[in-house]
Amino acid sequence: MRFISCIVVGFLLTLQPNELLAQAFGGNLPSQNTLSPDQLSNSPSVYYYGQGQGVQIDINLWGEVKKTGKMIVPYTTDIISLISLAGGPTSNAKLDEVRIIRYTMQDTTAVEKIIRINVEKFVETGEQSYFPILLRGDTVIVPGGALSALQSFVSVLQIVTAVLQATFLFVIINQNLNR
Repeated sequence: MRFISCIVVGFLLTLQPNELLAQAFGGNLPSQNTLSPDQLSNSPSVYYYGQGQGVQIDINLWGEVKKTGKMIVPYTTDIISLISLAGGPTSNAKLDEVRIIRYTMQDTTAVEKIIRINVEKFVETGEQSYFPILLRGDTVIVPGGALSALQSFVSVLQIVTAVLQATFLFVIINQNLNR
C-alpha cells in the first residue's frame, strides 16, 4: 500500500511545471562569495549581471516580471533597468504600485521602509528623476492586478484537483485489489 502511495506521489511530481519545482528547491543558495558568476547565473533564482563592472549589489525582484529572483547588478542600476533585466513586466503588472522594501538601521533597531513608485508615470512621460537609488538588499515588488490573482487561484485549484484525482484513483485501485 505504501509502495502505491509513493508511485502516486512521484507521478504527481512529474506532472508539476519545472518552474514550480525550481522555485521550491532553488531557494537555499550558498553566499555569493562561494559561487562563481557562471554558477550564479545558472541557478534557478539568481541572475548575475555586469561581471567586471565594479561594485555589485543584490536586489530581490518579486511579482509580475518575466524572471523573478535575486538579481546581482552594478550599483548604478535603476528600477527601470532592473525590471528590464528581468525581461520586463508581464501584461498583468500594475506599474503604478511598484514598491521597494528597504531595511534601515535606527539606533540598534532595523526599521522597514516601504517606498512606493509609479513606474506607469515613467512609461507616459519618460521622467525618472524621482526614482530612488536602489541599495544592496532592497526587495522590489511589481504587483499584479485582479487577473493575476485569479490566475494564481486557478493554478492552486488545478494542483488541488490533481491531488484529489490521484487520491480517488488510489482508493479505487485499492478497492479493486482487495476484492
